[in-house]
Amino acid sequence: MRSRIQGLILIVVGVVGLALISVGWAAGPPAARWGPGAVMERGGMAGMHAWMHGSAESGQTAPGPVPGASQVRVVARDFSFSPDQVRLAAGATVNLVLVNQGDVLHDLTVPALGFRVEAAAGATAMGALGATRPGRYGFLCSVPGHQQAGMSGVLVVT
Repeated sequence: MRSRIQGLILIVVGVVGLALISVGWAAGPPAARWGPGAVMERGGMAGMHAWMHGSAESGQTAPGPVPGASQVRVVARDFSFSPDQVRLAAGATVNLVLVNQGDVLHDLTVPALGFRVEAAAGATAMGALGATRPGRYGFLCSVPGHQQAGMSGVLVVT
């Protein structure tokens, strides 16, 4: 009986701890709560995401936009990309513009190319995207649960 009570207490403490973190009640400034480089508005999940996946300074990031390069716009919504297929000529570089029309932070990550750009809810972000080899490269939103909810697509390089 005692081990059941101890197990129940651990579960309750864990749930309460996660709830406090998600609403921003943990002590200290955001950077202290989620590590160096974390950015978070009080009560938001952006800092939690940065902590879980590495901040833009420590994880995969997109190179800055290339002046004069053509732009490819991808709209992120809760929980889809439009378009969900992007075409790019091998060797070409485009500025990928991620427009987040959703209610939470989203990113567009192409793991095989080491590319990741993220935008807070209602924001727009841009990064240079290029691939030298033809092929099909999957892209996704790396926020936990978002890919499973349908936030994925394919980059076709010809």
